[in-house]
Amino acid sequence: MFFENIFSRLDIASDFIKNYLPDHIVKSLDLGSIKLEKKSFVSKHLKGSQSDLLYKVKTNDDEFLFIYILLEHKSYIDRWVLFQLLGYIFQIGDIERTINKAKRKRKRKKNEVSHQSEDEGIETEYLTPIIPIIVYHGPKQWKIPKHLSELYKGDDQYKAFLPDFNFLVINLQNSDESQIKGMVYLQVTLLIMKYFFNEELKNKLPEILSLLNDLIQQKTAIDFLSIVLDYIGTNQHYDEEFIKESLDKAFENKGEQIMYSISNKWINIGKKEGKKEGKTELISFLFEERFGKVPQKIKKQLNRVDENLIEDLTRSILRFQSVNDYYLWWDKHYSAHK
Repeated sequence: MFFENIFSRLDIASDFIKNYLPDHIVKSLDLGSIKLEKKSFVSKHLKGSQSDLLYKVKTNDDEFLFIYILLEHKSYIDRWVLFQLLGYIFQIGDIERTINKAKRKRKRKKNEVSHQSEDEGIETEYLTPIIPIIVYHGPKQWKIPKHLSELYKGDDQYKAFLPDFNFLVINLQNSDESQIKGMVYLQVTLLIMKYFFNEELKNKLPEILSLLNDLIQQKTAIDFLSIVLDYIGTNQHYDEEFIKESLDKAFENKGEQIMYSISNKWINIGKKEGKKEGKTELISFLFEERFGKVPQKIKKQLNRVDENLIEDLTRSILRFQSVNDYYLWWDKHYSAHK
């Protein structure tokens, strides 16, 4: 959920679009109008390897544009990502058609009440253009077809009959650091993603985090840093001691102060490692970060949870899409162990 948590912030999303879309597209947009339309079209079985967000932004000529960002973080290159992307584009268009159909139905009812022609005020329907962007930060070299039509076998004589589209790809693995642009939050996010699967992160993390030095006194920076540390903590190669050392190097004299600021959210929870109390606190924190205040019912359940289930729940909660997923997990796993 690192990608979703960070890019749900519209200032970061807007900054990403401004810095990574072609200039002629950016100049045509009113980025102040950007809004998050939908968090995910990815099917459940792909949730572990893909994340996505859909934005809608107004253009300078009072039209609209969809910008769809798909984060690809498989450990291998899947050339079928274009076919999956086509499915997501179809879903976006299908939802828009359903919404438009409902609007036309309401308009026709109004026309009937006011004794106007049935189609009065109803214009020809068009779909909103979509710019698909794939962000890749996996460990393998990015080598997939540039067009959907390349996935089909056959001579050029068939090309006119094949579905096709192009897309933008942001390949963080192959991007030089000098190419990482944007506001500090965006730079830190993309640099962390760039090195996440690379051993270089051990040396790079203090330097990356130090970009936040001028902002670290702000609550928003502390919240952002907590999300970053959560994400790094999902990589088994980076333990609590590594995180602490990196914070000390990044913020020098401010290191202890920073650790104190985020202690209730991440670092000090690790001091209770091996104790049920500390682990349930971590779960409560993760739940709150994902879904807001922890309901009293769930707090009571966490206090009763079997020690054998805590590790599984800690890993699973990172994949939950809603509170209902937690209850499904509880019914499936906890009841079997209590």
